[in-house]
Amino acid sequence: MELTRADFDAALTRVPEKMRFEFTTSPKRVQGVLNNLLVTKTLAAQARAHGTRPASTIPKGMGSDEDRALAAGELLRIEADASHAFDAKKTAYEAKAREVYELDRDKYRAPEEVRLSDIAVEIKDRGDEAALARAKEARQHVAAGEDFAKVAREYSDDATTRDKGGALPFVSRERLAKPYAQAVFALTRIGEVSEPIKAPSAYHVVRLEERRPARQLAFDEVRDRIMQTLRQRYVGEQRDRRIEEINSDPSLLVNQPAIDALVTHVDPELANAPVPRKPHSTAPK
Repeated sequence: MELTRADFDAALTRVPEKMRFEFTTSPKRVQGVLNNLLVTKTLAAQARAHGTRPASTIPKGMGSDEDRALAAGELLRIEADASHAFDAKKTAYEAKAREVYELDRDKYRAPEEVRLSDIAVEIKDRGDEAALARAKEARQHVAAGEDFAKVAREYSDDATTRDKGGALPFVSRERLAKPYAQAVFALTRIGEVSEPIKAPSAYHVVRLEERRPARQLAFDEVRDRIMQTLRQRYVGEQRDRRIEEINSDPSLLVNQPAIDALVTHVDPELANAPVPRKPHSTAPK
């Protein structure tokens, strides 16, 4: 397998025409194109040797559509093989996962969470003052003893929670908008109803339903998450190793003069010279 000037010229057509001249003046960019072509053509050749099917989606990059599809298919095959190899060593990696957990237990803590019921009054269509007035009116109904869920169905503009009486699932502080989070986490009593809270798009009236303190997650609760991280790392290492083997192949022959000839050399003095301006004309247009 070899790279030719024709391969480079074909790859260069994928660079926007207005950028090509500047592109070819950079030895680093030229070398990057050649490296990309080398990897793509080699992976495509390996795919043909292995009988690998081309990927259904052709990724961006250098090389012909056929080569890029085959190269992508070969990378998928490498990743699948690596995934199977990881599964074959599952017991060893579960021991590694426990080690990861024990070395950084603080990373695997569940934050404090609250469960809320919420009435959201949108600002966009009503304007700030009208939205605030409606939120206050909704709170007055709740304060007077009316069922919160009934008031939410009447006053809330949140279509996803309105029919549920404003009920929300448990949520941590980090997943909420800052002003909203500060207000709801300041509620201390179960059943306490907030004053209207201004969030980016709505005023909210919130009732605190339940509070769950921060806690240390058990290993069994995070095992799958850690194992997935280890799997992704292992698969990525195997893919990167194959690409590195191509780039560092000791049988690779480099025609450096031919590579240097691909670079467009520009006289530095001419490149940095100011562009002459045409004299100003006072003649009528």
